[in-house]
Amino acid sequence: MNLRYRYGFYSYKDVLYEVDIYQEGFSGEVQQVGYGESPVEIEWQETDKLEPVQSSSATVQLFSDNDRQFVDLYTVKAGSVRLDVYREGSLYWSGTLDTELYEEPFSYKDGYCVELTFSDFAMLDRLKWNVRGFISMDQIIRKALDMSGVKYSAIDTRISTKTSSGASGSVYTAVSVLGDNFFDEDDKPMTMREVLDETLRPFSLRMIQKGGKIVLYDLNQLYPETPEEVVWDGDDAVLSVDKTYSDVLLTFSPYEKTTLLDATVDPETVTGGSQYTTYVDNRFEADAVGFRMTISDTGEGVVKNIKPKFFRVDPVYSGDSEAGIAWAYSTRKGTGGDFIQHIQPVLPPTGTVEMIFRAGPSSFIYPVSTDGSGKFQLKVTINMLFDPRYNPFEDAGKYNEQGNWDEQQDRANFVYLPIKLTLRDENRNALLHLQNSGVKDSDYYYHSTTNVKWVSGEAAWGDAFLCWWKGNRKDESGLGGWQLNKQIIGYYRDTLPSRFDKMGDGEFVPFPDKYGYLELEVGTGLITWDYNKEINTKNYSQCRHWWFKDPKVELVDGYGNSINTKDISFSAWINEDAAEEIKIDTVLGTLENPSPVALGQIFETSTHTVIGTFYRGGVQERLEKLLIGTIYSNYEGRNLVLSGAADLIPGFCTLTDRNEPGKYVILQETQRLRDEESNIKMVQFSEDHFEGVRFK
Repeated sequence: MNLRYRYGFYSYKDVLYEVDIYQEGFSGEVQQVGYGESPVEIEWQETDKLEPVQSSSATVQLFSDNDRQFVDLYTVKAGSVRLDVYREGSLYWSGTLDTELYEEPFSYKDGYCVELTFSDFAMLDRLKWNVRGFISMDQIIRKALDMSGVKYSAIDTRISTKTSSGASGSVYTAVSVLGDNFFDEDDKPMTMREVLDETLRPFSLRMIQKGGKIVLYDLNQLYPETPEEVVWDGDDAVLSVDKTYSDVLLTFSPYEKTTLLDATVDPETVTGGSQYTTYVDNRFEADAVGFRMTISDTGEGVVKNIKPKFFRVDPVYSGDSEAGIAWAYSTRKGTGGDFIQHIQPVLPPTGTVEMIFRAGPSSFIYPVSTDGSGKFQLKVTINMLFDPRYNPFEDAGKYNEQGNWDEQQDRANFVYLPIKLTLRDENRNALLHLQNSGVKDSDYYYHSTTNVKWVSGEAAWGDAFLCWWKGNRKDESGLGGWQLNKQIIGYYRDTLPSRFDKMGDGEFVPFPDKYGYLELEVGTGLITWDYNKEINTKNYSQCRHWWFKDPKVELVDGYGNSINTKDISFSAWINEDAAEEIKIDTVLGTLENPSPVALGQIFETSTHTVIGTFYRGGVQERLEKLLIGTIYSNYEGRNLVLSGAADLIPGFCTLTDRNEPGKYVILQETQRLRDEESNIKMVQFSEDHFEGVRFK
């Protein structure tokens, strides 16, 4: 930004104020401009004493020497014009132009005043959050301030919360959160203002721009400070009381995503490409269309190789509306005609494996136990269709490849699909990868820590497989139609333990001992063994369709069961004689036990370990109970509210009154700089105490 306009004035008490207006992309000489009767007025709108951010706006009156002198300012993008106000040479206030609030007289050609309104944090409502992975509280605040465009001389932290009673310093730099927490289920981010609010809220923190500084504070830390006495100016001062609450309900949403990776392809995203028709069977009766198949390079949900295609099934008499990735799809030229293999041929496995598609990154996962107790596992599933029938959604028969179907069922008894399951950090560096080939290469079924494990570094094809089988594995196949993979076994022909049926479909993987993001890759080189561990090449030459859909990685317990998650609520009485309840929702907080998937957990910056309790007001407790303590301390009894015109209060401070002593904090303020006057509304507050808090 470059300086474009400048003016200065003395207040009625001979205090010098200088005003600079900067514009992005401006080049030219700085123009001295005139001003109106109220050169600068700054307003902090009324904000509850526990609301995280107390924003402000400044309105300036500029004298327009000619018609529409400043009209170009409202045509520029928001945030590209900044106002800096200086008091006696020191930065006093800064903010950017809100172009939607531009107004000027239209009936005059020149010699009139134009009002421009600037805001300090309004820009944050327009900007989206864009960070994943660990980020500390101070980084979030500095990022928000940078994006707001305001200029400030320092960040003044007055914070009483610590990680423990013996910890040095506050939580400002000591704690980190996951940026992933600020994206919803559809991956849409919060605004920067929402992120700022929700970062400060659980810590009872407030932020305000005052006296050229950004002040970050909590009421408990302010209470011991020596207050300044208000000098009322005039006879309009009013005494009233603050509200009280009967009880408080605090709800923490830890955002536990048990479906860590869901790479389902939405059929509506598969567009363009080519469309083919498959009939109910290969007699090609015009009134018996089975389904229509679209194959395209356009689709969303996974990253595919150049060779396969996205597919979309539009059913008529056969199949369901679905989409995914296809390596092969076949039609026929006509009655009795040869099959046409679209996309890629299906070939027996060779030493070279190609990636078909990649899914991920997953939601963030965190190791809560590395003692081998197996409290949590990962469940990996893929729906695969590997089928020799002309129409894979109809029963085999005379006109639907009965012979080829029977041969596949008889000879494809053990099926292995090469995959890579990799744990990566936020920069996509490989931390660990799954290795379960020891099971595949054995003659047994047992999963041990030696044959199913996480290994450091990048994966190679052949390290891990998903497996398909069915029944006794002698005259049955896990292939044909859509089939979910099962737990991997080796060349084992005896009866399997009952847990294989009871745990159901899917490959169950130990939880890794590092935190990060999962990535799943699927490769070519499908292996089909018959009951005698031989590869029947007809399984490949006869295959008409090879499709994939719905790759998923889920968190399950040690027995393969789904895990239920819920929000955590705390409720306590404040003042039973009051009528109103206060409800607070938080998206960051503490859990009784660390969670492997909760994005709303709070971490120690230096070690990235989960923090379960914090210290404030002489109490070590969960963050939610500390917040309730602050609420109780400040709303349990009647607190005085004083308002009226007073001498200007240039810096941030606590206040007191000669006739009604106590500690006060400002709820609302309007400063008229030329008059050196503040019109304020201030409320009594208390330090944190927990005696008398009754949790329900």
